Amino acid sequence: MLGCSEIVRAESALEPLTIRTAAGKEISYQVEIADTNDSRRRGLMYRMEMPTNQGMLLDFGSAQKVAIWMKNTYLALDIIYIDAAGIITRIVPDAVPHSTALMPSDNKVRAVLEVNAGQADYHGISIGDRVLHHAFN
Repeated sequence: MLGCSEIVRAESALEPLTIRTAAGKEISYQVEIADTNDSRRRGLMYRMEMPTNQGMLLDFGSAQKVAIWMKNTYLALDIIYIDAAGIITRIVPDAVPHSTALMPSDNKVRAVLEVNAGQADYHGISIGDRVLHHAFN
């Protein structure tokens, strides 16, 4: 059986991701990419901390309806749903750690960005804002 410290893998290489708000403000993050079933399922589980300028992009590869939960996730997160064009379609602020309640995308999305709770409100990130990353056309 693996101990918790063995389950928490070393951080993947970080990639730049920028959110451009409707007001033209640009917020820069460094994100880990979760683009396999296993890495998306694991997400940020078992992490005890994450710098405020970092996050995780769960890339599903194509647009589809998805649902996120917080099982085994210690960090409170803002969950940001992004369509294939890079447009934010839904934000779930302050997702509760360890909750098994499903947070569905409501619409088809290409990816989900997970950042520390409070980031969306602090930066004024809203539905309709654009995410700039090579995953989006």
